[in-house]
Amino acid sequence: MAIKPRTVAIFVGALLAVAALGLLDYLTGPGVRSALFFVLPVLFVGWNLPRRAIVVVALFSAIVWGAVRWYAPEVPDVADTLISTVDSLIVFMVAGLAFATIRRERDRLRAANDRIHELLEKEATAARTDALTGLPNSRDFLQRLEPEIARCHREHTPLCLLYLDLDNFKQVNDRHGHFEGDRVLQRVADALRSCLRAADIPARLGGDEFAALLWQADRVGAEGVGERVLVAVRQIGADYPQCSLGVSVGIAWFETPPANSLEVVRSADEAMYEAKRDGKGRTRVVQFSPPASAAR
Repeated sequence: MAIKPRTVAIFVGALLAVAALGLLDYLTGPGVRSALFFVLPVLFVGWNLPRRAIVVVALFSAIVWGAVRWYAPEVPDVADTLISTVDSLIVFMVAGLAFATIRRERDRLRAANDRIHELLEKEATAARTDALTGLPNSRDFLQRLEPEIARCHREHTPLCLLYLDLDNFKQVNDRHGHFEGDRVLQRVADALRSCLRAADIPARLGGDEFAALLWQADRVGAEGVGERVLVAVRQIGADYPQCSLGVSVGIAWFETPPANSLEVVRSADEAMYEAKRDGKGRTRVVQFSPPASAAR
């Protein structure tokens, strides 16, 4: 495994710092002599490098400390110098390894916190996402709808919502099984995404019902999106000729949307049921303009 340049720089820098401290200690004499100065490079290495580096720097620090005492101008005592060197080595080793342990525990806590944060993010995403299609679920869709309604009121811009319900979807489940039914729902979700712009928000509200918030769409543009969805679902339905699979699309277009997001969705849902009553497989647009309650 290649050694990182930063690791080499810290290690060499620590050794040079110890040597400089030794020279300074020798020049200043016994008046300011203290092994505590030599522990600083060891602590720095203990915080940044592996234990092997700590042992080497601690050993080098103890040797330099002992050498300073041995070559000091005052007459050295061999036993006292040896004992002092061993004691300093023990202090340096304990201090460096303790710092390394603190750093390791800090890293573990950070990793654990990052993992917890990641799990919480995944949990939050799962709570907002339909597991089958990957689209936002009804809860997330309503939460996204609320600030968009507020923006429309603030900027006096229209709001447009599509509500989709598959026609004869039960026949797919009855004839081909629920696994194939799930596959159809996934394909419909993909088709809905492909028919929308990046700023639009699609969602699966539940079962075979979908919705889409169209960002700043006019009525003509909304009808165009609805027609593209009809064509895309018919293409999917062509793979199930005995099921007559299709889709009914309700579009609620508001010059000024109601403040209640559920009321907005309910209006689009009612437009979708009008499309079903008219014979399914079609788009129904209801335009809401103040002060009138509704207009076709």
